[in-house]
Amino acid sequence: MTGQAQQNKHVMEDEESWDLHWTRRSAAITSDEDKPEAMSPVSPAEEEPQHLRKRNLKHHGSHHHHRHPSMLATDDALALEAQKEQDFWTQYKREQRLNAAQHNAEMEQHDARMNELYANPGIAPATVHGLMIDAGSTGSRLHIYEWEPRTLANRKEITSAVSGDRISFPGTESRWTDRLRPGLDTFSSYADQQELDAAMEAYLKPLFDFAKSVLHAKQADFGNYPVFLRATAGMRILPADDRARVMASVRRVLNNVQFNPFLFQNEQARTLSGEEEAIYDWAGVNFLLGDLVEQSTGAGTVVNPQKTHGALDLGGGSTQISFYEPHEDIMSNLFKFQIGQAKHWNLYAHSFLFFGMNEAIHRHQATLAAGKTSKERVVDGIYDPCLPKGAKSDVRSDIHLSAEGFETWTYNETYPSGTGFYQATLYNDGKDAESDVKQCLALAKDLLHLENNKWCNFSHKGDCSLAGVYQPQLPTKSESFGEFIAFSNYHHVWKFLHLKERATIQQLYDATQHACSLNHDDLKVFARGKVEDDQLDSYCFRSAYVFQLLHNGYGFQMNDTIRVSNVINGKKVGWALGAMLYEINTLPWTIENETSQMLPSHKHHHPASKASLQGVFIGFIAAVMALSLTVVFFLRWRRQVLYQQQYEPVKEASNSSSRGKESSPLIPRV
Repeated sequence: MTGQAQQNKHVMEDEESWDLHWTRRSAAITSDEDKPEAMSPVSPAEEEPQHLRKRNLKHHGSHHHHRHPSMLATDDALALEAQKEQDFWTQYKREQRLNAAQHNAEMEQHDARMNELYANPGIAPATVHGLMIDAGSTGSRLHIYEWEPRTLANRKEITSAVSGDRISFPGTESRWTDRLRPGLDTFSSYADQQELDAAMEAYLKPLFDFAKSVLHAKQADFGNYPVFLRATAGMRILPADDRARVMASVRRVLNNVQFNPFLFQNEQARTLSGEEEAIYDWAGVNFLLGDLVEQSTGAGTVVNPQKTHGALDLGGGSTQISFYEPHEDIMSNLFKFQIGQAKHWNLYAHSFLFFGMNEAIHRHQATLAAGKTSKERVVDGIYDPCLPKGAKSDVRSDIHLSAEGFETWTYNETYPSGTGFYQATLYNDGKDAESDVKQCLALAKDLLHLENNKWCNFSHKGDCSLAGVYQPQLPTKSESFGEFIAFSNYHHVWKFLHLKERATIQQLYDATQHACSLNHDDLKVFARGKVEDDQLDSYCFRSAYVFQLLHNGYGFQMNDTIRVSNVINGKKVGWALGAMLYEINTLPWTIENETSQMLPSHKHHHPASKASLQGVFIGFIAAVMALSLTVVFFLRWRRQVLYQQQYEPVKEASNSSSRGKESSPLIPRV
């Protein structure tokens, strides 16, 4: 089974709908299994869009010693590559059937978990709730949050909210999270709108079933609980037309009240920009560490905060960095982050698309295959110093390299796939382990495209990170700056290398060198079950890439320490928490009668309450306006008095000197 396909095993969809979904996908991709296999492959170009084919079963590795087959003619090499392409689609169909077969057992586990949560969800009786769906490149996760009702009982609370001193903050539990695979971007394969909507509904249904199960005691209030869907790099990578089509389907499904009982408006489902993801990463980290809400209260801009922390996120398709710049001099990539009416933060934030872990692996493989003939790719094989000694891996890609050495989708050759896809066999004969480590580190560094920094180094005097992007100097540990928190794929690499939660870049480098010197069997012993077998051979590259990204990319020094963890204070780290913190503080406040007590969340939309509160609200606004007008008139009067005081001596002097002549223009004193 291939690496990415085997990741698709955690599927939690409605059985009948999901089986139908995979049946449609399989039918659209391959012919019946009993059809004779020909040397020329089924043309994927006629059956599935290029971007989907690129993202499915791209890599499948096997562990055995590399053998050099006898020399074959060019035509035979092309035929062999064509056969590999055909085998790819046959294997793809089999794995989809395997996913469907695994579905029954997974659904039993999922149902048992939902029954347990139904009996004991652990939600507070007086809180309100919201849903955030993180639609990532490899799957979607639903997070359920709760917070105190956004109600204001008196004028003091109203003043507090208007002045930015009152912030709502979300709470959650790890068991209030559900997930499924694959990523949302895979649905771009559907050309027919009805089929797309049916598949989308089947895909999202288990997430909404989960939410309804957890929140069942508050079913009457579902219409007041907002649901947000935010897609990340997997959708950003798609062509604009496909991205718009998939997101339009999401909105149609979520606008169906028979399917979605929660509060939804179209803008609540969209693709995040990379910088938004970076900012929400930062907000989530600092919120969990207790250094955000209190320092945000009030109006204006946050200046000289007591403590902040930086955020480093490494996803599958992209990577993000964000931090507060203490000198407030940010020449580019400045993002103003504000929670409700509170102070705003001037933050540096940047996201690098195609620099996520999965895309880095794909680009690395494409670099090795660049310029190779079909015979060199599939017959002789290509040496990959990042593989364990004695290992071999079959890959498939449509990433090409230009003459200048940059990745491109443009190609000039004719490939057996009928498209830009090609096959390649990568191997490591294990002749020189020390050389392998050095070469792997060098290849990983090349992926950062530091050659693009020439102009940035000139225009920004060396304040640059990678790929020609400006970055101010990293803050170092001090009274006002704590540390950088890294998560997602950083955490997976840290765990594989057995590094402590806080480790230096030097320790990362040393552990990477050791791991990359091992063969497959020794590497398996070293991993101690912390990595899936089908991904194990990729972890030398993953470790080397993380080192290069942190050290030669972002600029961390060898003695700098980074804290790596997916959990802080028992809560999952990630952008979803920061996004929900932002979103709930954009929701309107409900103003209640001053003489009444604060009502439960389900009553704040009651028509009678609204009618009685409107008078209080209007009276308050009128009082504020009257006060404002009084201040304006006072300031104008004061300005006039000062003006007269300033020019009266000049006027008197002018009058006395002119003695009946026409007055000259007044000249102010200097």
